[in-house]
Amino acid sequence: MRIAGKHTAKQWMALKKRLQSKPSQRLWDSAFRRFYRMRIDTRYLHPIASIQRYDTESGEGFAIASLFCSLIEFLESCERGDNFHFIGRTKDNLQSNEYNERQASSYFKDFLKMRKPFDTLIPSALVDSFYQDVRCGLLHEARTKGGWFISTAASGGALISTRGGQITLFRNRLIPALETYFVEYRKRLLTDSRSQQAFIRKFDHLCKA
Repeated sequence: MRIAGKHTAKQWMALKKRLQSKPSQRLWDSAFRRFYRMRIDTRYLHPIASIQRYDTESGEGFAIASLFCSLIEFLESCERGDNFHFIGRTKDNLQSNEYNERQASSYFKDFLKMRKPFDTLIPSALVDSFYQDVRCGLLHEARTKGGWFISTAASGGALISTRGGQITLFRNRLIPALETYFVEYRKRLLTDSRSQQAFIRKFDHLCKA
C-alpha cells in the first residue's frame, strides 16, 4: 500500500526500524522528506499548484482554501500522534491517542492558535469563525459565510484583513504560511523525541488498510 507518493507501508516499516534502533538527524530528515512532505505534496500542495497554474479567478480560491482546510487537522494530528476514529467510538471508549468527530474541531482550531506562523497570522478572536465560516462553509456548502471573502489581492504578507467591514482571506498567502510551518516542524522533528514518537504513531496508523 502506497502511503506517500510511491513510498509504501513496507518501506515505512523498514525505515521505522532504523529510526528506533539507530536514530539520527539524517534518518529523521529522510522520514520527513520521503513520507511526511511527500504525502502532503502529492495529495495537497501539488494539486493546489496545478489549480494556481490555470487560475482564472472564477472560483479557484474556493478549491485552494478547501484543500488547505482539509489538511489542517492532519497536520495537528501528526503533531500529537493521534488518530481519528469515527464509527462506534465515543469519548468513553476511545483508546489512547484516538479522537472522534466531536473532538476534531479542536484539532483544527488548536493548530491555528498554537502553530507558527498561524498563531500570529490569524487573530485568536477569529479562529472559531475561521472554522465555522470558512472551513465548514467551504466543505459543507461550497461557500464562505459570516462575512468572509477569499481574495487574490496582494496583501503585504498578511493572511487575513478585517478592513472595510469584511473579513478577507488572502489565499495566495496560504502556501507561504504552510512552508514556514514545515520549516519549524522539521526542526522539531529532527531533535525532539516527543515529536518523533508522535510521528511514528501517526505513520504506523496510516499503514493500516
